[in-house]
Amino acid sequence: MTADDRAEITELVLARARAVDDGDRAAFTGLLRDAMVVIGGEETTGSSIGDLIAEGAQPTRHLVTNMRISQAGTGAHVESYFTLIGSHRLVASGRYRDRLDRHEGRWTFIRHEILVDPGVS
Repeated sequence: MTADDRAEITELVLARARAVDDGDRAAFTGLLRDAMVVIGGEETTGSSIGDLIAEGAQPTRHLVTNMRISQAGTGAHVESYFTLIGSHRLVASGRYRDRLDRHEGRWTFIRHEILVDPGVS
């Protein structure tokens, strides 16, 4: 995996967090169009992915840290921590587990799993 691959993957992970904070359903759905999204064991795919986030700018900010990118065959696994802050308080924290694959020369999400830390809110 090249440095360019790592940079492209990092940008995708951060773009997804910005789409949630901006309430940009089109961007969020576009980033995850080929993915299965898993939250609390519930799986979502296709056009209903956009329904997972609120429409319009949100009073929250995602901090994505401790990103670890590893090659997995022709794809990549990414694990990162997230902290969601809103109204000057911690709203949620946890981990993202992502799988990406190269499609038509670009990285794309094929799975996005959200693991929320219990007892945080």
